[in-house]
Amino acid sequence: MKALPLLSLVLLITACGAREPRARTVDTAIEQGLLIRGNGAEPESLDPHLATSVSAGNVLINLFEGLTRLNAETLLPEQGMAESWTVSEDGLTVEFRLREVYWSDGESVKASDFVFAFRRLLNPDLGASYSFMLYPILNAEAVAQGDRSLDELGVEARGDRELRLTLEKPAPYLFALLAHWTAYPLPEHVLRKHGNEDNRGGKWTRRENLVGNGAYILTLWRGEEVIRLEKNDRYWQADDVVVQAAEFRPFSDPGSEERAFRGGELHVTYSLPRHRLSHYREKAPDLLRVDTYLESVGYVVNLNTPALQDRRVRQALSLALDRRAITEKVLFGVREPAFHYVPPGTGEYTSTRELEEDVEAAKDLLAEAGYPGGEGFPEITFIYPGAQDSQRVAEVIQQQWQTRLGIRIRIDNLERQSYFSRRRERDFDLCFLGWVGDYVDPLTFLGLWVSSAGNNFAGWDRPEYDELLQQAARSGDQRLEVLAE
Repeated sequence: MKALPLLSLVLLITACGAREPRARTVDTAIEQGLLIRGNGAEPESLDPHLATSVSAGNVLINLFEGLTRLNAETLLPEQGMAESWTVSEDGLTVEFRLREVYWSDGESVKASDFVFAFRRLLNPDLGASYSFMLYPILNAEAVAQGDRSLDELGVEARGDRELRLTLEKPAPYLFALLAHWTAYPLPEHVLRKHGNEDNRGGKWTRRENLVGNGAYILTLWRGEEVIRLEKNDRYWQADDVVVQAAEFRPFSDPGSEERAFRGGELHVTYSLPRHRLSHYREKAPDLLRVDTYLESVGYVVNLNTPALQDRRVRQALSLALDRRAITEKVLFGVREPAFHYVPPGTGEYTSTRELEEDVEAAKDLLAEAGYPGGEGFPEITFIYPGAQDSQRVAEVIQQQWQTRLGIRIRIDNLERQSYFSRRRERDFDLCFLGWVGDYVDPLTFLGLWVSSAGNNFAGWDRPEYDELLQQAARSGDQRLEVLAE
């Protein structure tokens, strides 16, 4: 699968000099069975229904487990909490047989915990931006929009260990989707105790309250400092868990994270400053690991901004970009220029059309829209979460649009929580969006722009697009061709 590369550093433990050195943190940690890893920005939440970031997901996949999970080598779905399942001939009914497993507090994980969790994610009162993930389930979209009651959702507990899902239409990607954190079971008895059935209060996710069914339990969470997990002896595969504990250290600045790695404070980093890439390639290749990463990065256009409601303006902005210059000169060849939204090779899908780059055509379109040479075009604001790469790219694009089109944008570097809040409230003109695939299928990208999707931050609404996605679900062997359309 070809996608966009993510950099991670893996520490090679070596002997140090002739003198007795001061013991490094990572060396001492290994003796204790502790893994210390960088984790990017501080997670915004450890509630699986409110978390939207990769940094949160990195923690959640260790605290919880869904009906399925993704194989680390193949990314194909395999059994998780479900020990087996059967699918009806028409593909609309899936029966799961659950393992006999336990929450970390000793209570049994029941099929009703999945029913409770699925209903909660779709509860309009919660307002979960990821509710669309369960739309393949019968009545899920109508429930999320408040048009049907929660008990009309197509999920049913048939005893403690039997779970039935009834689907709106066949969904070949269902078992990969069910590995995502939004489809985890939640301990109903814990959430009800802390009053978090349908609100965003978060008391149940505090260290002293959080109960999970994953390989680890939460033992420490000091904001902006460390999240510590320790082995869950009640996990159904606890005997196979080798790493006894893990610490997730947040870093908003990749430079600080890389220095912590060099100083022996981290075993693995989450990201690497691009300007340091050549150093590791040439001087320390054994410490560098480069893997493909299923992500597309771009800008969201707020369609409530008057100047950006004209399609010709949006097309001009896109045509005037030099993507390859950005990826090669700013990002040091770590990423590939994206001329279509779905990364190539995602679930055997490749987009059939590509974006073009043509400065003269961009100028003509801008003039047709009433802004010849950028004259009269209002200043617009681009927001992004604080990060060196985002700022450099924004500055280059700012320069390209001013030089080529005569328009100005203001770039606004925001603290991460402010960025998420303003993005959710659609308080921007242009907004950075890095979208990591939740499962290996083109729908994880294309589904983002359904008019009712909680993460459709642009407010884009095209009935023909929604209908094609509906049609794709009914198209069997022709599904990928319809998605391409």
